[in-house]
Amino acid sequence: MATAPETTGKTGTGSDLTDEKYWDMLNRKSVSRFFLLASLSERPQHGYELRRSIGQCCPGAEPTDAMIYPTLKILLEGGYIDCDIDSSGTHDRKVCSLTPKGEAAYAAAARAWARMLPWLQQCVSNAKVLEPKLMNDEKLNSRSAMQVWA
Repeated sequence: MATAPETTGKTGTGSDLTDEKYWDMLNRKSVSRFFLLASLSERPQHGYELRRSIGQCCPGAEPTDAMIYPTLKILLEGGYIDCDIDSSGTHDRKVCSLTPKGEAAYAAAARAWARMLPWLQQCVSNAKVLEPKLMNDEKLNSRSAMQVWA
């Protein structure tokens, strides 16, 4: 009779699925574009403002320049954002804003996340890692909800 191989928590790619840092990284990657669109839906912003805005939304999960600027380039090339040069400060900055196509993308992403959130909430609740009050608090807004994930 064959015995099951010893489990170390690592996958074939070397990732340790028992390490919360792995899941934090995966969560940040999967929602970073959505949060960028959400920030731009509030007002036009340049890269540093976006980084700070998303970091305030998700303490401990502030995006890096390596996430912000390539994503802005992809969104610009896809017609989701427009960027204008602001020369009012000490140096020029590209200030980006959503185009109508970007607003539609943000709305589509929000609808997709809205469908996913009840399932995520149920799975987290089933894992019994958060107090039930925290999971069901009606006063929990989207920004403070993200602090739970950070």
